Amino acid sequence: MDVKKVWKYLITDPNKVKSKNSKSDNSKSVHNLNESTTDNKLGKGVILFVLINSILGSSLFYLPSLGVKSSGPASIIAWLLTFIFALFIMMYMGELITLHPTSGGTYAFCKRAYGRFLSFMSGWLIWIAGNLGMALAIVAASEYFIPESTSEAFLLRIIFSLIWIAALNYMAYRGIDAGITMLVAFGLFSLVVVSFMILPSFISLPSLFNGHFSSPFNFSFLEPFFIWDGLNNYSYLFLSMFFILEAFFGFETITYLANEAKEPKKLHKLLFSSMIICGIIMVIYIFSSLGVVSIQDYVNDARPFAVQAFNVMGEVGKNFVVFGMYLVIIGAAAAWPITSSRLLQAMAKDGLFLKQLSARHKKHKSPYRAVIFQSIIITLFTWLIFRGYLVKWGDPYRTLYLIYVLLGILVISLVLFTVPILRKKEKNVERPYKAPFPLFGPILIVGVLLFLVYNWVSIEGEIALSIINLTSSFIILGIPFYLLIEMYYDPNAIMKVNGILSYFVLATEKIHFPFSLRKDLLEELSGLKGKKILEYGCSVGSLTNKLVDKVGSKGKIISTDLAMHNVEIVNKRTKNIKHVSAHHHPHLNKFKLDTKLKFDFVISVGMLSYMQDPKRLLSDLSNRLNKGAEVYFIDYDKFFYFMPNIDWIEDNNKLKDLFKRSKMEVEIVRKRSLFWTYLLIKGKKI
Repeated sequence: MDVKKVWKYLITDPNKVKSKNSKSDNSKSVHNLNESTTDNKLGKGVILFVLINSILGSSLFYLPSLGVKSSGPASIIAWLLTFIFALFIMMYMGELITLHPTSGGTYAFCKRAYGRFLSFMSGWLIWIAGNLGMALAIVAASEYFIPESTSEAFLLRIIFSLIWIAALNYMAYRGIDAGITMLVAFGLFSLVVVSFMILPSFISLPSLFNGHFSSPFNFSFLEPFFIWDGLNNYSYLFLSMFFILEAFFGFETITYLANEAKEPKKLHKLLFSSMIICGIIMVIYIFSSLGVVSIQDYVNDARPFAVQAFNVMGEVGKNFVVFGMYLVIIGAAAAWPITSSRLLQAMAKDGLFLKQLSARHKKHKSPYRAVIFQSIIITLFTWLIFRGYLVKWGDPYRTLYLIYVLLGILVISLVLFTVPILRKKEKNVERPYKAPFPLFGPILIVGVLLFLVYNWVSIEGEIALSIINLTSSFIILGIPFYLLIEMYYDPNAIMKVNGILSYFVLATEKIHFPFSLRKDLLEELSGLKGKKILEYGCSVGSLTNKLVDKVGSKGKIISTDLAMHNVEIVNKRTKNIKHVSAHHHPHLNKFKLDTKLKFDFVISVGMLSYMQDPKRLLSDLSNRLNKGAEVYFIDYDKFFYFMPNIDWIEDNNKLKDLFKRSKMEVEIVRKRSLFWTYLLIKGKKI
């Protein structure tokens, strides 16, 4: 293996490795990621509330219990350390967001620092983590709002989840103005709910209304402050830190909205301010709850915030807080549809995701296709959690939450390391804010994160290792997706992968080119005796052998394929047939064959979507045909009814026009199968 070539590939800018088709299509369908999509720029107050909603909303309902279960009342120290730690991370995020205020967010930073593979993997990890985060929030909200354990209640939770997924994604579909209004509203509501829980924990409101002061806060609930012996207190304190790391996740939301800010060069100040505000609120909230909720209730009750509300405000207060917390949790999930759609749009623009997802809505200016796609995917992730309960996984929510934390740590590490890389690659670019220690700082922070993971594994052992293995599977799953994307955009990758998969294609030819389709095709091919046939894209010769009898010994079949392995397989399969020859044709932007022979028939299976310059290639093919020669193309569309195809292949009118310009008049039929749609194009040269 040539290490230098591998390294060069890893650090190559994603924008420099695109096919001709991908460039032209993207330029039509996606806007500049620095361009705003709204006339109403986001002010400081709006951005601050968006950040508070994204950070605070995910911290209130689940994390306090995790912290207390690990280190008791001392977990408040873990909260304080976590937000101090987060402030150091924000220094480097602040430099990045002011350096490149785009709608590409944290992915955009990785794209500029790394090559195609690492750029894709960073975007993939951000996307997977975000999906898990939103699914966890949606499921938690449904569980807290409907706490009953009956089968009817379980069904209601699923229905509630589906309604909220549709509603939140609809707001993202309506554009940035509607989405921001929603996030600000949730941010305000989060502050109201947390204030409604903190104040009555220190000041008895009923007593105050009766004219005297008293406090329900009981310092004895904080004893013993440390629940472990000796140095174990430190280990479990760090364990609490690991469990509650997600408390400051959510800051990345604003990185995807940076191009909408009035003053993008001052966004680092808002990052610091929001983290300080959320840190102070959470520390005070945790302290208030520890004084009115016993450790036993914290450990045994799934909703300690409800216990807190009941203890200080009675049943009415409890009902208000439970409903309020339900909306706060939903608010925490509300930012992801906006963030995700912009992430997918940015990746699509760079040729690292399906380019169809880069399209903007004409009216709302939102990446509406990405929103629709994301709605489907988040529904699947939410069902994954509910499925865990149905099949009785040990603790599906905790397991997937910890996978989310591990993915978040990996993403943050990748983003942090872009700081020293971009300092070198973009040393002449103006930086409105420069973080100190650009190399040592990120290394130290990532070192702390790794230590927290190590400490967790040391305490939980096999349980932790099994969760790490599950997390690895989500990471590894990105590799085949990356290869598919590379084949979608990069002609060189198409040829390499086709060569690698030659023998796999041979083994599975009954699936991708079944006998039923071959039979229908061969029945339509009549009058081929003595004719000269061009088979453009013969693959492993599935059709070639069948054409031999059709043309007879006086006919001629010339087959081509872009993979040399395929050509070798075809030549072996037809070695005793003199009037058949297979040729290597590595070109995807033109047709070039060392023969002056003109053909009476051209047939092609599975090659249309590979064409990098279809207009020229079809014209070249047409020039090699006699007038009146028959044309037959077969291709595959809508793979697994999930992956769309190139725009001009999906549109019958565009396809017909493309063939007509190449002097071929065709009719088009689309035939559904189990895994994809067959595209059948039949006609003649005019």
